[in-house]
Amino acid sequence: MLKKIISIKNVGRFRNSAAAGNPQLGKYTFILGANGFGKTTICSVLRSLDTDDASLVIGRKTLGATGNPTIELLLEGGPTSFDGAAWTASTEKLAIFDGTFITQNVYSGEAVDINQKRNLYRVIIGEDGVSLAEEDARLATESRTKTGEISAAEKAIKLHVPAGMTIDQFLALVMDPNIDAKLAEQERTIEAIRQVSEIRTRSSLSEIALPDFPETFGAVLARTIDNIADDAEKLITDHLAAHDMAGTGEAWIAEGMEHTEGDTCPFCGQSMMGLSLVAAYRAIFGEAYKQLKSDIEAAKNNIGQLFGEGAIGKLTTLIAQNRVSVEFWKKYCTFDEGLLSPTESLADVMRKLEAEARTLLTRKAGCPLEAITPEAVFDNAKTAYIEIEETVATINAAIRAVNVLIVANKAATSAADLKTAQTALERLKAIKKRHEAAIDQVCLDHIRLTGEKSGIDTKKETIRTKLDAHTKKVVKPYEKRINKYLDSFNAGFRIDETKHAHPAGIATSSYRLVINSTSVDLGEAKTPHDRPSFKNTLSAGDRTTLAMAFFLAHLERDPEKAQKIVVFDDPFSSQDAFRRRQTVHEIKRVGLECAQVIVLSHDVTFLKQVWEKAPTSERVALQINDARSLGSKILIMDIDRACQGRVASEIDDLMTYDTTGAGKPLDLIKKMRVVLETHCRTGYLAYFDANDWLGDIVRKIREGGDEHPAKALYDELDQINDYTATYHHGEDVADVTPEDIDPDELTGFVRRTLKIANALQA
Repeated sequence: MLKKIISIKNVGRFRNSAAAGNPQLGKYTFILGANGFGKTTICSVLRSLDTDDASLVIGRKTLGATGNPTIELLLEGGPTSFDGAAWTASTEKLAIFDGTFITQNVYSGEAVDINQKRNLYRVIIGEDGVSLAEEDARLATESRTKTGEISAAEKAIKLHVPAGMTIDQFLALVMDPNIDAKLAEQERTIEAIRQVSEIRTRSSLSEIALPDFPETFGAVLARTIDNIADDAEKLITDHLAAHDMAGTGEAWIAEGMEHTEGDTCPFCGQSMMGLSLVAAYRAIFGEAYKQLKSDIEAAKNNIGQLFGEGAIGKLTTLIAQNRVSVEFWKKYCTFDEGLLSPTESLADVMRKLEAEARTLLTRKAGCPLEAITPEAVFDNAKTAYIEIEETVATINAAIRAVNVLIVANKAATSAADLKTAQTALERLKAIKKRHEAAIDQVCLDHIRLTGEKSGIDTKKETIRTKLDAHTKKVVKPYEKRINKYLDSFNAGFRIDETKHAHPAGIATSSYRLVINSTSVDLGEAKTPHDRPSFKNTLSAGDRTTLAMAFFLAHLERDPEKAQKIVVFDDPFSSQDAFRRRQTVHEIKRVGLECAQVIVLSHDVTFLKQVWEKAPTSERVALQINDARSLGSKILIMDIDRACQGRVASEIDDLMTYDTTGAGKPLDLIKKMRVVLETHCRTGYLAYFDANDWLGDIVRKIREGGDEHPAKALYDELDQINDYTATYHHGEDVADVTPEDIDPDELTGFVRRTLKIANALQA
């Protein structure tokens, strides 16, 4: 039991919570505090005490404070304190229902995600199950750690494992004291096999194929145009001679004839009708002349292809390849390698013949009508080429003879398996590497780690089996208890298909909602809005009700609940009147079964309702008061005085009107003012008098300016005051009828009133 909050310093709003009187807490402790005054801070302090998690306090250090956060509490077993880094001791166990419980275990924002499912699982399975789950999680973590260590060892080992061999096979290799001698012998064997293999795969020699010189070459040089009249030919010849154009004029005239159209000269524009010279041109430079020119050009291209650099390059490459093959094969076959290589002048002879042939064809192209007779230099080049052809024919005969020897040698080659021998060598190398000192140690570590992981996994399977059995035993009863509480809160839904799984090796729980006899999947934050899920089928009040049902069901099955301090922080948020009353009932029941109940709320009327259910001798009412620069203070409170002028049902009546439209408009307007006046008087005791009406409260906030702690409420309070004053203080108020009050406008102001009083979600 928590007997006294001696002091909370430099934590949240509490610069120093100590105040005159330093009140003692009771079995039933009720703490009133406006939003932002420190209720959540108290819950964090108590949760830190329960979990021994210092970060929950350190993270709430008062901004701007120079001293460390420190806390002094008096427990049933004696004092305990937080020194800025850790708690001295705690023998108390707490169960806290607040926003943190909801966010961690039920939902976050508007959705249920994996973290809530994991934490909810621990809530469902109870203390016995939690110990199994923690052991399962611990073993899973150890297994993952071992897996990481094994992976690191495998990474080092893989560098030395030959292709085709697994790590397990490598680890199983037995040390061989004669490994070096066996390696040397196997390498000699492979060298012999490798030579045989090369013989089998090496190609034979290739015959040299020289191009034949074109038989039509001479005919092209000697060819002229048949059936040309002698007088036409003589006329053109004399004309060319007279103009000193005997060498080039023929081609010039032939090209010019391409541009003549009709009987007009393309040069001077005069008529060519009846000119004998033009007639001679047309007789000679016709289609036959063009064909002759084309044949000459084709002959020139053919000579280039047969004897040009491209052809010479191919022959040179083939001859070089043959030389390499000769060097190889002479080790295995007996032959005269001097018979297999052509003379070095082959390329020069081909170039010379190609050059002389092209010269003749060029001359022929210049005067196609003239027969060209080859000169001695061409004849000599051709003779030299013929001699080369004879030499190459002799070489090809020798190549064919050597190829016969090569084929015979291949046939006689042993069919030894090089791949098998190489595999055997790699295995011997692996044996030697496996048992080198450094590698051997890594392998031994791998074997040890694998064995340890196997043992861990075996234990984990045993624990997992027990955990699954325990979970199956408790899930359905827990689901039934949840639904019983939902029914008692008059919720319009229930849960179904509660089950567990182990995604990523971590136990989680999930369930489905049943609304209007329709099953709805929980979904997640990313679930599309057009699909029914937790986030769009439950209201804010429904979600809070579900969270409360989870908490109460868990507490009900807690074997240590009689020793528990149970804390409720604003447990009725967004609830309607019925659920509010049911919450009071459930808190009363918890108080009968547990060591202590602490209820924190911003609503004094709600606290009064629970206060009245508690035994007089065991109840204490406190208030968190804002002492401005001194921070929040925890003071004793007269709960009856705080509720003076207001009955507990007023907020219920406003909420009923908002939900059903039931109620008298004028009565509701009066109740709106009472609710707001009571809220401000009790939430800001030091700033408003007990007799301040709503108008007085609005004026004091306005006069206090930005320094007034209720400044954020001013605009809303001012507007509601103006609205309600019209009907509450008007001279003709007696003549006002419900028909004079706009129901939509009234509903809007009722909602705004409930939001200020924190009775309706903002």
